[in-house]
Amino acid sequence: MPRSWTEDQVVRHMKFSQAHPEVTFEFLRETGRWKATYPTVENGTQTVYGPELGDVLDKLEEHLT
Repeated sequence: MPRSWTEDQVVRHMKFSQAHPEVTFEFLRETGRWKATYPTVENGTQTVYGPELGDVLDKLEEHLT
């Protein structure tokens, strides 16, 4: 059975959330975009946006790994 791209994003999101519980995800219905927020070393927060969950996860991996 072929794997679904959406299912792959969900599994990836679940694994990422387990590894980084400090990151919060939100789907912004009004814009149709994903938003993720995480704390920074400077006691602030950083927010990344993307049209797809996979895009947000890519950006987060760049910042957090």
